[in-house]
Amino acid sequence: MNYLKHSLINTRDFLLGTRSYFKNVLLMHGFMLFLLIPLLSSSTKFILRRGQINYISFDNIGEILVHHPWVSLSLLVVLIAIVLAVFFEFTFLLLSVYFIKKQQPIRLMQLLSVTFLQLKKVRIETILFFFFYFFLILPIGGFSFHSDLLSKVKIPAFIVDFIFANRLVIVSSFVLFYVAMIYLGIRVIFALPEMILRDRPFKLAVKESWRLTKKRFFAIIAQFVIITGSTLLLASLGFFLVISAQVLVESFLPDYSLISAVFAMTLLQFILLINIVLSTVAVFYVTIDFMDDEGFLPEIPKWFMMEEHAPTRFSEFMQTTFLVVAIFFGVGVSLYNHNYLTNFNLKTPTTVSHRGVSDSNGVQNSIAALEKTSKEFHPNYIEMDVQLTTDNEFIVYHDFNFKALTGFRQKPEESTLEEALALTVKENGKTARISTFDEYLDVADQLEQPLMVEIKTQKKDVSHLVQTFLDKYEERLIEKGHIIQSLSFQMIEEIKQTAPELKAGYILPFSLVGPPISQADFLTMEYTTLNRNFINAAHSDSKQVYVWTPNDEDTMNRMIFYGVDGIITDQMGLLNKTIRQPDDTITYSDKLVNFVLGVG
Repeated sequence: MNYLKHSLINTRDFLLGTRSYFKNVLLMHGFMLFLLIPLLSSSTKFILRRGQINYISFDNIGEILVHHPWVSLSLLVVLIAIVLAVFFEFTFLLLSVYFIKKQQPIRLMQLLSVTFLQLKKVRIETILFFFFYFFLILPIGGFSFHSDLLSKVKIPAFIVDFIFANRLVIVSSFVLFYVAMIYLGIRVIFALPEMILRDRPFKLAVKESWRLTKKRFFAIIAQFVIITGSTLLLASLGFFLVISAQVLVESFLPDYSLISAVFAMTLLQFILLINIVLSTVAVFYVTIDFMDDEGFLPEIPKWFMMEEHAPTRFSEFMQTTFLVVAIFFGVGVSLYNHNYLTNFNLKTPTTVSHRGVSDSNGVQNSIAALEKTSKEFHPNYIEMDVQLTTDNEFIVYHDFNFKALTGFRQKPEESTLEEALALTVKENGKTARISTFDEYLDVADQLEQPLMVEIKTQKKDVSHLVQTFLDKYEERLIEKGHIIQSLSFQMIEEIKQTAPELKAGYILPFSLVGPPISQADFLTMEYTTLNRNFINAAHSDSKQVYVWTPNDEDTMNRMIFYGVDGIITDQMGLLNKTIRQPDDTITYSDKLVNFVLGVG
């Protein structure tokens, strides 16, 4: 009970102290977001262009390492720079909270100076431990330590779904691993502060943290949970109140709805800013505050030299400069908000039925599901998958092994056509036999149903597959308006070189450096890894963007708000209903909701 009471008191102090660390966090956030990240991103793109490498993905990392040593070395330098930058950010914020806790005034330039001093002391084992430390505290600090540099490092939803789908052993193992990570993360949570504030050697700092947390594990957990939970709750409450107020204005005072929407959007941006500050500094506050409460927060380090206060004239100049910048920033934000709310037109995306199934109405990639979905929902395209057998025939099947859906443990690429056609697929309480692509294509053409054909392969050399596919189907696909896509970058490039009139797209599992340099007509992204910046960049390169697989109305609306050109979904009925909403039904409050959901 004492732990709970103490955590609540600390939470109150943390929230009330926002003003103390607001400036430092904001400056660091601005530096990372507007200077360092664009610099590192531009450097990465420049390195790839000089090495004549068009993209980075899971299927070409090995090739880059083996055949492009200078590119690999340069990318390694960029990676090291990112790690050092995150370590610098971590140290800067830790020291900022530390000096606030010690009630020791420190100017920004001095804080930067002592942070650089700590950076000079970094050893290899410190950086390696920082990696270890960061990913250990990530399960509990994932919404505590917000780093702009690492914001793109996320696991796509389709990978998570694949891991957890009907795999009790894997799920149990993951839960146990997660618990172990939390435990280890808490036990070494004071190691980096000990290394930074006390100049402790690596081994001694870890040993000391292990000793200090022995009887304080649950107390530290409680502080993390309560403080981060309170931060999230307050931000959510703020969003709800602002948007609710806008709804009331639109209902009772419609003539003032635009003015109030601009004001409301400014408030939402301020709440988001406060939330960034709180979520960024929370992990440091918990660590420093707990060390102080338990009596092992070190005194002001010997390496800290107190500087004289800045001259009055200089202070007045800085305050005046800050005020002028704030005024210009406020005017700019207001103009941006007004433009956002008045000049944003939603376009109707192309509709695509994922694997030809809608709301589990049949067996994926089956002719029966194709017919049913096409006649009932009329999608612009039906997405389906083809694979090449050992005797150079194409079958319609998604997985790289027959086992999950048929019980036959063999890969399609290692099977003959006869073996594949003898199998029965079971799904959604229904059964269907595997069909050839010729059979599937005949039915689609009879229905006048365009297809989005995903060509799947596990082989590195795709030239034979591409040539075989184009020899069989190129003219027919172009004539009937079918399009193709693939996870293989090489395949799409070869197809566009050989058959430029055939519309083809590259599927990105994730994006770290933006759209690839490609001849593809469109790019397909998983919805959890997609944002408006990527879409704008792709559009500026004259490429459309398709997204897979939003299956609820909120996510569909968010993707439409982002400006995607097409949506691939398992819920065609819901998608049709969502896109039938006329543009004039989109209110200012709807746009505000989409703004909040779409930030980042």
